Amino acid sequence: MLPSLDVPRVELTAAREWDARASALAIDARLFVASSTAPEIHRFDVSPDGTLAEAGTLSFLNYGLPEHFSIDAWGNVPISSTKAYIFNRSDASHIVWNPTTFQIVGEIPGPDIIREGWEIETISVVRGNRMFRIFSYLDYEAWRFDTTTQYLAVYDVETDALLELVQDTRCPLLYNRPFADEAGTLYFSGWVWTPAETLVHGAPKNCALRILPGETRFDPTWQLIYADAITGGREGGVLRYLGNGQALLDVFHHENVQITAETSSDELSNSPNWRLWTVDLNTLSGAPVEGLPFKAGGYTDVPVAGRTFLMVPNSDYSETTAYEIVSGHAVPGFLIQGSSYQIIKLR
Repeated sequence: MLPSLDVPRVELTAAREWDARASALAIDARLFVASSTAPEIHRFDVSPDGTLAEAGTLSFLNYGLPEHFSIDAWGNVPISSTKAYIFNRSDASHIVWNPTTFQIVGEIPGPDIIREGWEIETISVVRGNRMFRIFSYLDYEAWRFDTTTQYLAVYDVETDALLELVQDTRCPLLYNRPFADEAGTLYFSGWVWTPAETLVHGAPKNCALRILPGETRFDPTWQLIYADAITGGREGGVLRYLGNGQALLDVFHHENVQITAETSSDELSNSPNWRLWTVDLNTLSGAPVEGLPFKAGGYTDVPVAGRTFLMVPNSDYSETTAYEIVSGHAVPGFLIQGSSYQIIKLR
């Protein structure tokens, strides 16, 4: 718990420790936290002195949730103060729960998309009364990716009904967090694993797709292939929005390394050969962000209290630097031990 983000380092002396990987979200000034070792959500109220007071635990033990349970954007979708969806990777279903009453209130059966030997990687975004969810396939143990098969599912968040399930093969693994621009156009992109797959194993070029306002399917006339349109032949991923038509893109500078058939795509993704670029979605032009050096693949943008921070881990994820975007430049902010990707404003 911090009273301000304008500190040189976030110290962990007063932190609350959780087993394995913890995830969190805030709804109505309440904090919800989950550990990946148990399918439970813990609720906390914020006391007047800024400390956290435990306010109950909700268990999902009876729903067969797999390991790596989370309530961040990849595991949970808040719809309102009285409704949220927990995604169940074991069968592609959703568990409906009420953050206010702190009760489970229903379940949405999953579509018939489970494939033996593959894990489902998924992300979603809500626009109006529709939830748009991507289903992709990965095998983290063997480090392999299905770069050609994925689905777009459309749900009605008022009736909890699955309305559409459409396959699209143009862009590989669009499981980065989607975003909406000011007009309501939704953009979908991939993470940093697939650029390495493209360079080492010949996977399709990385790109972004969009869904226009009033539509429920990907725009068939629009496909943003980064290497062809923006980055001078370089692969990229993690397209995120800054506002006013400006976006961020993590770009791999392949000219800095020698890639052979024996190159590990895993190591390539984590190598310090990535730079964040700003992208103008109207002119399709781009350039590296000033003030941010080469780094390992991956970052998280965090808008909070009218400010935008970039959470950038070092190569071994032992420390994260929070850079703030100020007038288009990246200004180094606080440091924190470990890999950090969230800042949650409680009050």
